[in-house]
Amino acid sequence: MSRTLQCIALLLATTSPAYAKDAFTGTWKGDIKESALSTKPSAALIDQGVYTCSSCIPVVKIAADGAPHPVAGHAYYDAMSVTVVDPATVKYTTSKGGKPMSDATATLSADNSSMTTVFNDTSAPNGIAVTGMTVSERVTAGPAGSHATSGSWRQTNQTQVSDSGLVFTFAKAGKVVTYSTPTGTSYVATTGGPTVAVAGDPGWTTVSLSQPNLNTLHETDYLDGKVIGKYVMTVSPDGKKMTMDVNDIKYGRTSTLVAYKQ
Repeated sequence: MSRTLQCIALLLATTSPAYAKDAFTGTWKGDIKESALSTKPSAALIDQGVYTCSSCIPVVKIAADGAPHPVAGHAYYDAMSVTVVDPATVKYTTSKGGKPMSDATATLSADNSSMTTVFNDTSAPNGIAVTGMTVSERVTAGPAGSHATSGSWRQTNQTQVSDSGLVFTFAKAGKVVTYSTPTGTSYVATTGGPTVAVAGDPGWTTVSLSQPNLNTLHETDYLDGKVIGKYVMTVSPDGKKMTMDVNDIKYGRTSTLVAYKQ
């Protein structure tokens, strides 16, 4: 599962009396409706039997014929299929090494101004799925003759994600921070210390932390040594709310995510 989806979805499962005074230790759950999601749109085109995702990195361009096609350069999948179900509906599937990674069905509203995508993400190493629904608003239309889902789209706060994708765990003892999610992503890092390995996420391989004050934690994410994201996590004075300012460097998106201690 992507880091962006893990951030919109947070959980820390262990609370110990030894860490009771630490602002970050505890179980957290993301609140999408209170978050300010990135306003940068995504863009895709289905035209003359070909699907092109121009906002994907790298760009994906395959036949939209319902068959799986090889896709290179993506951490979470190496094959993808695009099926045009009808004039308002498209189904997408991905796989890696022959194993299903995700499936999603996008359906346009009657006035073509919004699109609802129901998804099932099974890419987690421990097999726990993240399911949900995204609702996007149209920014631009595709060219004449293209499928009606073509164009650019901006995600809205009507998006819904299962609890398996809305929780993360922090346990902090001194400068040592342990992070984990229900889907199997984890790391153990020292604030101010070296970059360390991230387990369970091929799209996010190492991480480093710094802590300028008791209620603020800075995280830098890397993929194969290259910085792909920076996060500033701040816990409110009452310890109940976490605000995460996210700079998704790889995709050029910024957002502010909100989570509450459970």
